[in-house]
Amino acid sequence: MRMGTANRESHRQQARGRGVVAPLLLAVALLAAAGALAVWSMSPARTLGRLEHEEVSDFSRIRVRRDGDVRALTFVRDNGQEVVQSRVNLTAPQTLAAPYARTMFASYLYQPHPRRVLIVGLGGGAMVRFLTHHEPQVQIDAVEIDPAVVRVADEYFGVRAGGNVRVHTVDAVAFVESTADRYDLILMDAFLRPSSGTDATGVPTGLKTLAFLGRLKRALAPGGIVAFNVNEHASMADDIAAVATAFGHAVVYRCPPADNKVIIAAEGKLTTDDELRARIGALDARFGGALSFAEVLRNRE
Repeated sequence: MRMGTANRESHRQQARGRGVVAPLLLAVALLAAAGALAVWSMSPARTLGRLEHEEVSDFSRIRVRRDGDVRALTFVRDNGQEVVQSRVNLTAPQTLAAPYARTMFASYLYQPHPRRVLIVGLGGGAMVRFLTHHEPQVQIDAVEIDPAVVRVADEYFGVRAGGNVRVHTVDAVAFVESTADRYDLILMDAFLRPSSGTDATGVPTGLKTLAFLGRLKRALAPGGIVAFNVNEHASMADDIAAVATAFGHAVVYRCPPADNKVIIAAEGKLTTDDELRARIGALDARFGGALSFAEVLRNRE
């Protein structure tokens, strides 16, 4: 499904607060911007391996589990359900395990040469590891609201500030409001435990306003792209429409077999189909087969 510039009626509806972005949801990595990341598995705890670490922060109840070479970062919901936010294979930590995380890099089809990347939601740091391995020249800012998640990402998932990576322990709304940097690519993947300060999926309400989306758009460099991880929920269509309204141009990708969708948005016109297909071979080679960009493109709606 392609989304062009929204019509006036849609804009009025969004301005009344009916729809607002669902940047991000269910699949891997977590907190920042006001929370955490995304849920891509709801496996019972007994299938997640032995408990290595547990703590309760101001934002979440966090657990780290390990099963062989696989380590998982989970959040415990109020009903006791333990939800996987991120997994890492310790023998190949640069691998993107979650379907949604691979789909987030459909953004490279539209902006194949980002120099500065902003990741909202650090969690287990899957996208940070992927970029530092494949694109070591890219400057990365990762924003995470929860200091506990930052510590866990460092100690258990090997993701920390240094070199081309800066980690900012701050609310994403405040960061985007104050930053003077301009980004070629912004990856939105922030979640919290569902509460009165979030929508039903855990997206912080501060990240769903047209005002925030407008500030996010202003943080883009010319030709910049934003990718939003969005979880299946009752208001998903409204959230997609809100992004299209705020940015002017958006396209939606599926993340099979998960129910997530990824929205790719830009202020300027998006790349044509012919240009997208022409970029596939070079991108596949550049990432050494770690991603199939042709497969990603086939999942566009």
